[in-house]
Amino acid sequence: MEHIKNLMIRYRGSTPQTYGVSYFRNHITELANWQVSDNVIERQQAMLLEYVRQQDICAHCQGFEKCGKEGDMQGFQQVLEPYGRDLSLSVQPCLPYQKYVVQRRVKQWEHISGELQLDKNFQLANFPPEQCQKYPRLFHYASEFADSFSVGDSAAGLYLFGPPGVGKTHLLLAVLNRLQERGIPCLFVRSDSVFDRMRHIIAANGDLEPLLETYATVPILGIDEFAQERANNFTLEKLFRIINHRFHAGLSTWFTSNYAPPNIYRKNGEDIHDSVAPLRSRVMQMTKLARMEGDDARQRGLESLT
Repeated sequence: MEHIKNLMIRYRGSTPQTYGVSYFRNHITELANWQVSDNVIERQQAMLLEYVRQQDICAHCQGFEKCGKEGDMQGFQQVLEPYGRDLSLSVQPCLPYQKYVVQRRVKQWEHISGELQLDKNFQLANFPPEQCQKYPRLFHYASEFADSFSVGDSAAGLYLFGPPGVGKTHLLLAVLNRLQERGIPCLFVRSDSVFDRMRHIIAANGDLEPLLETYATVPILGIDEFAQERANNFTLEKLFRIINHRFHAGLSTWFTSNYAPPNIYRKNGEDIHDSVAPLRSRVMQMTKLARMEGDDARQRGLESLT
């Protein structure tokens, strides 16, 4: 609202150069669709002139950090709408600014999530050739997703499962690394460590809510070693909250696990908690399933001293 007040003060106090009605109709094509009269255009000339100027700046946007707007209009865009027989102007955060806010929040929690510097070495270009040949559709989907996904797209994630050492984590990290290179906000979470770090935050009287909100809302979330952590009421409650929000928001989530979906969080043939069944159902609905097999790459080239 403060932005709107400032703009209206600017309009009332200005005496702009006179522009003809045709100028505004040529630059704001929506005016014809809304059947705005010439009288309204003439009366709102100052507002429309500022709107055209702001739209021109937005058309040459190079991201929020290089925003060409002034003062408190940086990171915001004007929205022109019909209001009865008149026109109304509102202000809302632009997508580059929203993306910047998410990126800043993601950066804050990367160290908590278990991401390591060595993880940057995992790329699509060095994904094992034998697995590319063995799973061409899987590799094609992952590559196309990494190269074309945009924030706001509704795209299914992947649930990669199979024995250790077959490239599941490599493929997940390769996709996330490519997305990060393209400026797409995403987070990589190692489930075997993130819950311990959550407990440390609580033990230090820290606030867990910003972290949980980030996991629940980041455009792309990758969870490594899913269902392999020490599961209990605490971990399942937090996990269900994150997954449930992402499921209903249509946010893409990627998983790696040693377990097929029907076997997650089960012991002696039974679900270990009431939340497991709805959690499993959501995971299966929000992802494409892909089983990966092969030799354990981690055991290649081992040296023995005996």
